[in-house]
Amino acid sequence: MDPENNAEVPDMLENPQQEVAAAVVTQLEASAEPEKPAAAEGEEKEPPVVNSGGDASGTNTAAPIQAHLHRNSPEAEPPVPVAVPEVSEPVPEAALPTQEAPVPPTQEEPAPPEQPQEPQPPSSEKIQEEVVKEALTQNGGEKTEASTEKLAEVSVQKQGNEAETARPAEPKKEDEPEVSAKSSEAVPDKEATVPSADSLAFPILKHEKTKNALRASRTLVVIRGLPGSGKTFLSRALAETYKDRCAVFCADDYADNGDRGTDVHKALDEAVVACCVDAASALVVVDDTNHTQERLARLGEMAREHGMVAVFLEPRTEWRTDIARLAKLAGRKPAAVAAVKRQLDEVRLPLFFGWFLLTPAQDRLRSAGNDFLTALDGVKKNAVGSSVNEGQEVPLEQYFKSKRSFHCTTKFCDYGKAEGAKDYAQKPAVLEFYGSVFDLTVSALFVTPRTFGARVSLTEEQLALWPSDAEKEAEPSVPGAASLPTGSRAHVTLGCAEGVAAVQTGLDLLEILVLQQVEPVTELELGSLRFYGEGRWMLELKEPMCAAACFSSFYKRRGLSHEQGKKDSKKKKSCAIL
Repeated sequence: MDPENNAEVPDMLENPQQEVAAAVVTQLEASAEPEKPAAAEGEEKEPPVVNSGGDASGTNTAAPIQAHLHRNSPEAEPPVPVAVPEVSEPVPEAALPTQEAPVPPTQEEPAPPEQPQEPQPPSSEKIQEEVVKEALTQNGGEKTEASTEKLAEVSVQKQGNEAETARPAEPKKEDEPEVSAKSSEAVPDKEATVPSADSLAFPILKHEKTKNALRASRTLVVIRGLPGSGKTFLSRALAETYKDRCAVFCADDYADNGDRGTDVHKALDEAVVACCVDAASALVVVDDTNHTQERLARLGEMAREHGMVAVFLEPRTEWRTDIARLAKLAGRKPAAVAAVKRQLDEVRLPLFFGWFLLTPAQDRLRSAGNDFLTALDGVKKNAVGSSVNEGQEVPLEQYFKSKRSFHCTTKFCDYGKAEGAKDYAQKPAVLEFYGSVFDLTVSALFVTPRTFGARVSLTEEQLALWPSDAEKEAEPSVPGAASLPTGSRAHVTLGCAEGVAAVQTGLDLLEILVLQQVEPVTELELGSLRFYGEGRWMLELKEPMCAAACFSSFYKRRGLSHEQGKKDSKKKKSCAIL
């Protein structure tokens, strides 16, 4: 009990600053209470209490403050500034004011244990005393209410300033992990393993015309290269470009414990064939080293069997030929990587380069060719016949063995053995346009006793991919061929007689162009038909056909020599001119 105002007073807080704040707030709350109604008759009246200012009121504003100042006066017990303990003694709920009292800054963030303890600034107690004095000078209802608001405002503001002044500056902890992370991630040559943007500068990824054409057709993309050279990076770029129209098959996914034997290729091929049969994907990607001629030939056969065009790509990363770095990236021995590189270099050049017609263009050209053979049969009976059964007429559609896929050869390389093959492969146009889709113009169809083909008229851009000596090479077989314009030999083989190699088609075309027509022109629905003697016919199309074709390359299994086919065509002629 407080002997002066007969009110219960809670135990004083141990912190002098908290005691002052609690006493002041308690006094102000009491002064703000409404006056009690007059006592009823018979009730004992409470004697008025005279405050320090001589006013008679229902509350005593000076007694508890004077008592507190007396207890905390310098003569009684001078306050010693100490650090607030981490766990403070809980304050009874009765001692807490209804208005939230400001918390001293030392309770929010205690000083770090490793730093020397700093004493509290003496301004804290002075601030409390100044606030109390200012409150004591305000009396009356309105003034007391105003003093309460001012007390709270001044107390919070001054203690906030005190907290900013007394609180030691701390380093920004959020920045420290970032600095340490950057220093720990500085791995040598890490950036060098990320392929540059130029490594993806393939027409199949960059040219809109090529991408649109391949989305509407079906293509088998064979990625080949050394381990760690960026094949997976390239296959992922293709999958991202063609999205749901692309299926990627990686040989590593079919290897058990790193064993990449025949069983791996068998399982891989079965998966690829199943995808080709399903025909849901326009682009089928095979990711493997593919460093042997047999492997490349097998994948090319798979493409042709399903009417697809095969495109062979190699990564263009800066380190694709660096044996030491590749061995480190792939986790293999340098000798093993070097052995794969030797095999890869042996078949770096294909059997030949050329334009390979996309599936829709093949279908249209095959249909036009069949119409031409039917019309020719009706014009000239027994224009060409078979010597197997003499005198027996054979329809031209059966006489010529149709090709499974159509292409226009540009340069025969024989895997680098042919003359000028390496120079041709390094031409800027060849490197730039490999994998691009062109619109070839089929201007005529022709037939000889040995071959059935379509003449292709090249544009200036396409002539950049045509060898300048293609017609000159045929001079020994076709006199006068060297005098023909460049590109005259460009053709698509549609079919050959039994035992005749496809290379003969281009020579037959040059023979027709050198000769003069024998009979007057016959006008057909398809165009103008001309006869050049000895069973040679050419149909100039009224409306040239546009055939989309991809500039790519071709591989064949060993033992099937291209030159052997040329010898057979001269040795065995099963055709007779009637």
